[in-house]
Amino acid sequence: MHDLPNTDEFREEIETIDEKIIDLIATRMEIADELAKEKKHTSQDYWDSKKEKEVVERYMKLCEEVSLSEGEAKLIAEVLLRISKDRQKQRYNE
Repeated sequence: MHDLPNTDEFREEIETIDEKIIDLIATRMEIADELAKEKKHTSQDYWDSKKEKEVVERYMKLCEEVSLSEGEAKLIAEVLLRISKDRQKQRYNE
């Protein structure tokens, strides 16, 4: 008889995934920091609302491909963009 994973095993899997998610978010933010520095160097504004909309649309498409809802996609994108925007503003003004 095949044993189904128990709740502890599911939690361990989630913890492993969470570590990967945080690592990827940290990498994304490091790149956003560099982007802000480059924007300042080339006299661009630190934030581009048009690009922001494109990112949200990209997240909606990516989430649709993995059966996450439009609302979930927007929420994920909004959180990441809020962090990125705050960091880019800070780096831009340094």
